[in-house]
Amino acid sequence: MRLFNYILRDFFKYVAGAMFLTLFLFVLFDFIHRTTRYFPRYKPSAGLVLKMYLYQMPSHILQAMPIAALLASVTCMLLLGRTNELTAMRAVGMGPMRIGAPLFAGGLLLTLAGWVLNEYVIPVTAGRVHYVQEVQIEGVPSFEIAQGVSWLRQGNMIYNFGKYDPELQAFQQLRVSRIRPDFTPDQAMEAASAKNTGKDSMWLLSDVSIMGFDDQGNVRQHDRQDKLLIHIPVDVQKLQKERRMPSEMSRRELRSQINGEENSGRDILPLKVDYHVKLAFPFACLVVSLLGLKFMFSSERSAETAKSTLLALGIGMSYWVLLNSFLALGRRGNLSPLISAWAANIVLLAIVLWDGWRAKTTLR
Repeated sequence: MRLFNYILRDFFKYVAGAMFLTLFLFVLFDFIHRTTRYFPRYKPSAGLVLKMYLYQMPSHILQAMPIAALLASVTCMLLLGRTNELTAMRAVGMGPMRIGAPLFAGGLLLTLAGWVLNEYVIPVTAGRVHYVQEVQIEGVPSFEIAQGVSWLRQGNMIYNFGKYDPELQAFQQLRVSRIRPDFTPDQAMEAASAKNTGKDSMWLLSDVSIMGFDDQGNVRQHDRQDKLLIHIPVDVQKLQKERRMPSEMSRRELRSQINGEENSGRDILPLKVDYHVKLAFPFACLVVSLLGLKFMFSSERSAETAKSTLLALGIGMSYWVLLNSFLALGRRGNLSPLISAWAANIVLLAIVLWDGWRAKTTLR
């Protein structure tokens, strides 16, 4: 148990170092890039810049986890081999499974941490990042109607919403149409504004024009009213523009969005791919952690540790190439969303296990 904790402690020590270095480089390069145009254009305060980068940290920690796990597992086994500690462990009867167990446990813990970040932390902090960046820094209105959802059909009623003022809780411009079973218009109402009364979805319309149509679609009646109280079955929050990317939502939110758009005629394949990636990507931490198993058999016996390290890093870095390639195929419909999300993990895991089996067989 002491050896297990010893290796696991070293593993997380190197994970922390690699994570800190990765995050530092990201903030440095991103800050330098933004100082060329973005910061001079909007002139944000130091407090807003700090908040923007702090809220971005969970997302970048998740992205850095696989590369940190890879570097930690390789470094851990390499240094244990260089100091002949691996030889001592084998001499006392420790097999490959016992020596590699801390790497598996460390990768599993990172996978669980990545899942928690994906499901509960990033969906919240990503929304705050977009609010700080778009609303507080760039001056975009805090409430915008999402493109494509300004129309709502409820039975034989069709509602078309204009610009919404969140402070007044009112729409500027509203059109309500009632249609017949054959989809010909029966009645249409146009209002200059519609204010939410806060009771039972009742809205107070102002400056209302009401038109009635005959069976031929001709106007048979035209009235005007200063005020009119009607029922509009709409949740304004659901009309709000989603500033977050699908990758920044939780699996539950993505599933809800997929179900809502499944019968709309829109292409939901990218959403289905992102839904499966939310679970597949954190699992990469476990897969790349096992790359350290290669050095369990060869690092202390080989004079070409640098070459072996570069080879292991090359295999690990190829994960992102494979992942993006398979995701592109999934979004185009050439692969199922489930397979495209998990294929990179499966390929890399097969390479790791095959390489470990070959090294172990060679030493027999």
